[in-house]
Amino acid sequence: MRYLAIVTVLAALIPTTSFAQVADATKVGAINLSYVARTCKVGKEGLARIDDAARKKASEVEAKASELQNAQAAVQKAGLGLSERALADLQRAFDKSRVELDRMQQDAKAEIESMQTQFELEFRAKLEPAIEEVSKEKGLQFVFGIEQAAIVWFSPAVDISDEVVKRLDASK
Repeated sequence: MRYLAIVTVLAALIPTTSFAQVADATKVGAINLSYVARTCKVGKEGLARIDDAARKKASEVEAKASELQNAQAAVQKAGLGLSERALADLQRAFDKSRVELDRMQQDAKAEIESMQTQFELEFRAKLEPAIEEVSKEKGLQFVFGIEQAAIVWFSPAVDISDEVVKRLDASK
């Protein structure tokens, strides 16, 4: 009977011990992808191109909006002494300009979004090997993106963002 009790206790301890050993062997890392993109050379360059294009498009849209405001003021001033037909022609021209402005805004937005998507794809292609190298060096089994995962707390010691930035900068 005593032998059975010892075997039962040992059997209960063996799975717990092996599970604890497996759990201890699991190493996890975390990375702040937006930090890496804003900090590494390739990320800074790509984001600067997007920002420059966005500023240029915004300037073009603002110029067109200013023209439209001027045209509206001209329609209002000229409308006092014009025939109904001439006034209708001016209104049509104004409406056409308004539609052109709306299209210009939509096109600008679509172009910037396309640039952002392209940057993300190209950046991810360069980022993945750097993450893999750092992860292998640190013996990590998992790396979580801090922004995407539902991480409530993490130790800054597992954050590999700075090391990935260094690796990306060194790969150029």
